[in-house]
Amino acid sequence: MNLLKNPVVNALFIGFMSVIYSFLFIFTSNHIEFLRLLPEGKTLQSDFWNGWSDFIRAGNMKYIGYAIIILTLIILLLMLFKRTKKYDEYQLSILTKSLIIAGVLSILMIPIIMLLILSDPSYTIETIFLFAVVQWLGVLVAEIVYVIRRI
Repeated sequence: MNLLKNPVVNALFIGFMSVIYSFLFIFTSNHIEFLRLLPEGKTLQSDFWNGWSDFIRAGNMKYIGYAIIILTLIILLLMLFKRTKKYDEYQLSILTKSLIIAGVLSILMIPIIMLLILSDPSYTIETIFLFAVVQWLGVLVAEIVYVIRRI
């Protein structure tokens, strides 16, 4: 846990993971091989899943990638322009609890994603992308709230 006391470690983790997620979303947007994997047309009776599939097929995942980059830059700039002292025990406790909650939620989502995939395997990509978007944007929003409260 001593590693978490250093704000630079937190910034490096957020920056590294954001680069991976944003690259994934921007690279796959409008990529011909990726678009071939998506189902054609509205194959479900669910407006939500059909809309999400249309959103991905239209190449709009790049905007989510750009949003991740912008949120990460905001977090890094807020961390840069404030004191760089190590976290105290109270801040470390909040950060640790946040990481534990994010990890537990990710672990709990795996069986739910598996059930969704088993119920309709043609929407596997959409399901995984939705989970990735919700999970990482949730982490970034929580991090922004954490950083702002530290100011």
